[in-house]
Amino acid sequence: MRVTFTRTHQKGYSVTIEGPGLDPVKMHPAPGYDPRLPHDVAHFIVENELGIEGGVFGQLALGGTANTFFSQDARSQRKARKRGAKIAKENKKDALFSEHAIYAAQSRWEKHDIIPDTKIPPADIARIIEKFEEFASKWSRLPVGGSVSLEWKHKTMARKHRP
Repeated sequence: MRVTFTRTHQKGYSVTIEGPGLDPVKMHPAPGYDPRLPHDVAHFIVENELGIEGGVFGQLALGGTANTFFSQDARSQRKARKRGAKIAKENKKDALFSEHAIYAAQSRWEKHDIIPDTKIPPADIARIIEKFEEFASKWSRLPVGGSVSLEWKHKTMARKHRP
């Protein structure tokens, strides 16, 4: 699954999802803009690195909507909302863990005064922080209209066109 983050204006971005067996979906505008690391990028990196297959992007890979991504086709949209609600409900624990992991990693990356406790191994946090830095370096130099695409590395994918 390919995830493309596009800088749509000086303080805004969109996210597009494409992949085998998936209807292309988009979130525009996307919430949580940050000049170095938009919130949805943090979700992607944390979930991809920790293998959180029930977080936002794992749900999308399963053909869900994560309650925020939708197809432009009205018929597909109705089915996707129903499927997405079921997938989100089944993966609530993973989604909550994803938010915790983002908070734990991002607070360390940004060197906040309050650092939350976490059971995530320090080596995993360090790897996530390294990925945050790599993305931030690209994103902070990106012009309006520019994009960065990332690949979801987990095998869980939608079965839409599979037997």
